[in-house]
Formats: sequence, structure tokens, C-alpha cells
Amino acid sequence: MIDLTSNILTLLSLDGFGLVNSYKLLSSLESVRTDNIIEALNKRENFSISSAEWCAKKNKFLEMLNKSQDQNISAIPFTSNDFPKALKELNDFPLVIFIKGKSEALNFQNTLAIVGTRNPTKYTCDYAPEICNIFSSKSQSIISGLAIGCDTIAHKAAIKMSVPTVAVLPNGLDQIYPKENANLASEIIDSGGCLVSEYPIGINPHRYQFVARDRIQAGLSKAGLLLESSAKGGSMHCIRKLEKLRRKISYLSPQNESKYDEYWSGNKSLKSSGKFTEIFPLASAEAVITQINDLFINTPFKNYDQTTLF
Repeated sequence: MIDLTSNILTLLSLDGFGLVNSYKLLSSLESVRTDNIIEALNKRENFSISSAEWCAKKNKFLEMLNKSQDQNISAIPFTSNDFPKALKELNDFPLVIFIKGKSEALNFQNTLAIVGTRNPTKYTCDYAPEICNIFSSKSQSIISGLAIGCDTIAHKAAIKMSVPTVAVLPNGLDQIYPKENANLASEIIDSGGCLVSEYPIGINPHRYQFVARDRIQAGLSKAGLLLESSAKGGSMHCIRKLEKLRRKISYLSPQNESKYDEYWSGNKSLKSSGKFTEIFPLASAEAVITQINDLFINTPFKNYDQTTLF
């Protein structure tokens, strides 16, 4: 497994070989062996790589993967039966994911992404924890991004309700971002959840990686709950991806006071569309549970028997 994974990572590191081109090349091969990949690469126009060059690059990834194992970080390539099937519904799914903790929560059916701003208003801080407790109690795992604010509320609710929770990070799993949530990350692992990233150890978080992370949150989730976000907030990347994947989406009913309009403009955009489920914080628990049940009825993930996405 480690040899195959290092071959995939080596290919991804080459100029011009992002997720799409790498997947196309790998899908054309009978096996992901070094000699097969080098032969296929050298058949390409205006491209050549020697065995020595390939092995030099590959050895660096082998070393990295061994260091990852020493830190209890496992790598799962897309060819593995352990790779989350739901992720393959993305047209740009990661070819390798890194896991720290128990990976079972990645393959449950009733998985829910809970996302929102890092700076929630008092209204959200007051009402979202109980809403998230109810949602968690009806879910098999909660997916979020470990950020302060709404993500923290989501993870803590799952832990409180003894439901596994998954934190998708925009960096290598040898570091926790943000540092303020290092203890929460440990709690997630200790409570049967896991940390997930498509980035190897040693990779720091950068702005574009947060957007990339959002697609993984959506891909792992059967449904989504937006707690609070402006229309330009990063959480909306996850919500839009969920919509493209035709997953069911719910949102916390926006606060009406005009001074909060910008804070709640993302929620209000979902409300104005009329396509999504509005969750009212002051509604009875029974009413909220009815809405949750609707999110999870008759929306199974697809089966993935195809050999190519392109």
C-alpha cells in the first residue's frame, strides 16, 4: 500500500499533473507500478522522466509516509476499499487522503456537515449548541472543519452526544490549525472520530486550501446544516458544493434585526431560494427532529463501480 501511495503522490508532484490528469493516467494503467507509470509518462508528447529521477522524487514521499505512520497518520489511496465511496462523487476528489483516528466515521450513511462562520453572533452562540445536539443525536457522524466558532460548536455537540465527528483540515495532520483547537482535535480522536486531510505532513495551511477543504466536507456528507454565514463566507463553498452534489441542505433561521443583515446574508440567500429546509431555533425538539428525518430519508449515496469519472 505504501509503495502504491508513494507512486500516486510522486505523480501528483510533477508539473502538469494535478488531480484530473493524474487520475486519467492512473486509470489507463493495469496497475499503479513504477515501471508502468514511467512508461506511460514517457509516451506523452514533450515529457520525459528517467527511472532515477522518478525514484529520487518517490523516495522523499516514502520517507514522508514512514514519518506519518510514526505519528499514527495513515494514508488511504483512492484505489483502496477503505477510501470513502462518497468522496468519489466529487469530480475532483483527492487521490490520497490522510487520516488520524478511526476512519469508520467516513463511511457512515447518515453523515452531516455542519458549517458556519468563525465569528458567530450571540444568537447563534445561544441557540446553535442545542440545535447541533439534536442534529448529532440523529446522525451517524458530524463533519466539520475544526475552525473556531461554528465548527467548534458542531464538533463539541457530536462529542457530547457520543457521535463520531470528523474534522477536515486544510494542512498536514502533523499540525493542528487553528492551534486554539488542539485539545478539541485530541477529543475528536479520543471519542472515536478522526482528522482528515488531502495534504501530507509538512504542508502549512494556505488560503486556497481552505476552499479545497470545503469540497471534501461536502463530499463526505449526506446532508448539510449552515449555522450562520455571510453570502461571501467560506462556509458557502461547502454549501454550494453540497447543492451541486444534490445533497439535502438545511439552515438556521436567520436573525431579523437589520444590523445583522451582512452576518446572515448567506442564510438569507438560502431562505430566499425556497429550496432548502429552514430550522427554527425556538421550535420544539420534535419539530426539529421531523426536519432532520426529512434530510436523511431516501437520499443514499450512489454506488461506485465505474472505472473512470471522465
